[in-house]
Amino acid sequence: MIRPTEIEQDLSAMRDVLERVYPLFTEHNQIGVTARPGVEDPLYDAVGWLPDDAVEGDYSVVNAEFRDSAVEELLRALPFRFGRSRLMRMRPKACLSIHADPSRRYHYAITTNPSCYILDIAKGAGRFHHIPADGRLYQMDAHRMHTAMNAGREERVHLVICSADEEPLDDAVPVGRADRVDLG
Repeated sequence: MIRPTEIEQDLSAMRDVLERVYPLFTEHNQIGVTARPGVEDPLYDAVGWLPDDAVEGDYSVVNAEFRDSAVEELLRALPFRFGRSRLMRMRPKACLSIHADPSRRYHYAITTNPSCYILDIAKGAGRFHHIPADGRLYQMDAHRMHTAMNAGREERVHLVICSADEEPLDDAVPVGRADRVDLG
């Protein structure tokens, strides 16, 4: 579910960007790096679930707060077309709902702790994955049922990049939150 890529970016430069934009976090714990052209509130356009009338590739504009930065440099160096991208903060002792997403995701851990995990929920069992803050981008098969958790005492911030690739994924499950998860 989680695989390292060969793509790297200077972690110190990414942390400098995070420090500069950190005050922009709201109760949503997300800041949009990209937005759809012409939207009223571009910093929060990418927050939350993908709207029914949008696709990941619609998020083609890099927001002003991230232009000419290490974050934009990483996006421009990707070997695929990026779509919706955002900084996602997870506070200590937090867990997301179990869900599946419509596209492949890429995670770059800017800050983390050893108790942060993405839990792959498949085939009657759960498997824990930790994404280290090591300057490397990690590919995630987010179209499978999963959750993220921070069981630590420090918050976690990942840059999450959605692929704008429109090809359907072979083993995708229905997108959205799980009402019930059958663990076997």
